[in-house]
Amino acid sequence: MSNKFHQSVLTEYSRSYARRVCADFFSNHTFISGKQILTLTPIGQINLFIVSNLFDKWKSDAEKFRSPYFDFTHPEVEEAMRSFMNVVSQHIAVRREHLEPMLADALRKTLTLIFDPRYFFDDLLRNQPDFTLTSDAAKQIVRYTQINKFVANYLVERMNGKPFMYVNQALNCLDEVLSQRGHELEKYDRYVAILSEKVPIDLNALLRTSPGVANGSPARSFFDTELESDNTGAQSPNVGGAAEASGNQPTDLSSAPLRPTLLTETGQRTFSPAEPPMSQPAVPADSFSDSPGVGVQFSPDESDRYTREPVAAPVAAPVSQASPFASGTLSQSPSFEAPRLSADSDSRSGTGEPTSVAEAFHRAPIESIGKSISLNQKFRFINQLFSGSSTSYAQAIEELDQMENYGQALDLISYRYASQYLWDMSSDEVSELVEILKRRFA
Repeated sequence: MSNKFHQSVLTEYSRSYARRVCADFFSNHTFISGKQILTLTPIGQINLFIVSNLFDKWKSDAEKFRSPYFDFTHPEVEEAMRSFMNVVSQHIAVRREHLEPMLADALRKTLTLIFDPRYFFDDLLRNQPDFTLTSDAAKQIVRYTQINKFVANYLVERMNGKPFMYVNQALNCLDEVLSQRGHELEKYDRYVAILSEKVPIDLNALLRTSPGVANGSPARSFFDTELESDNTGAQSPNVGGAAEASGNQPTDLSSAPLRPTLLTETGQRTFSPAEPPMSQPAVPADSFSDSPGVGVQFSPDESDRYTREPVAAPVAAPVSQASPFASGTLSQSPSFEAPRLSADSDSRSGTGEPTSVAEAFHRAPIESIGKSISLNQKFRFINQLFSGSSTSYAQAIEELDQMENYGQALDLISYRYASQYLWDMSSDEVSELVEILKRRFA
């Protein structure tokens, strides 16, 4: 729930506005049609949200026709169903008792989109099924978004024709577009004036923060402003998007939060268990682990578990025109080499042989992830990694087993499960699961 509003005031205002609009319309009508909904209020976004709600109900009702006793995949049945539902959609007839709550909800969403666009799109993405944003869903968001539509368009552009992207990736795209183009967010003034013609709106009572802060570029923290005043280096093309909107210098990458990184023979994989703070621009995962001055690796301790340890790095040379930061070749910087962790470096001695028979057994390749997990591990994985849901656990293991290589499996963990279930990437359970993946794709 957005913290920029006094929720009780927002709820009451939305209900009051809906009552007033419905009272005016239904004084002369019994039903409202689809075309009438599109012109119900002078703010098109409110009307579109109502139509979007009806579209969801239309799809839900279509699914209710399906039965296990009939073949709904037959071409004739599919065509008949499509024709029937299309005809139904042309005869929308909504009574007041059903429209009024939909209108109130549409107004709440519209006000959130106006005053807190970051929260609006963040919440919309996090509620996508299976923590995945499909291309169809992205197009629907564009279709029913009128205010700040460039944000929705940016998500579709970044998908680049792919059938889906994980929500964690979509949230990073959201950070990018708001950091780079936050100055393009629509102003609230004219919408407040239009709403006040029907029901006066008191911004001081509605908002917890100043309206000026609620609109325009995203708010920035002390660490993004005071610390950047001393940074006069050249700006990297991969970071500092927020600086373009605010005019400040970009934050030094060495102050960014650490992310655990695994390096394999096929390339680098970076875990992103949590999104960056909303008050600072996102740092792309593919450039973060190459940042000068900091590094993270997983190294084995005496109990053969991976733990997160800081790695000392050489002091980076002053930024100059010849610097990789100035030329845009951040990942090729000669002043820092990311730590490497091979698939078997922690299980072999200096002679290249396994340190024990037990270790050799536990690191032998396996054909199935599920069959290699002990009963005790299974209970711990379900409780610690999947919020106690055995169904979610079984589905995840099945999907991981279907991956083609170790890199794809790590991507699935990083972009879906870690963010969806808020994993602690330094926990024993995550380390054990990663070790099992290594054996599966060895």
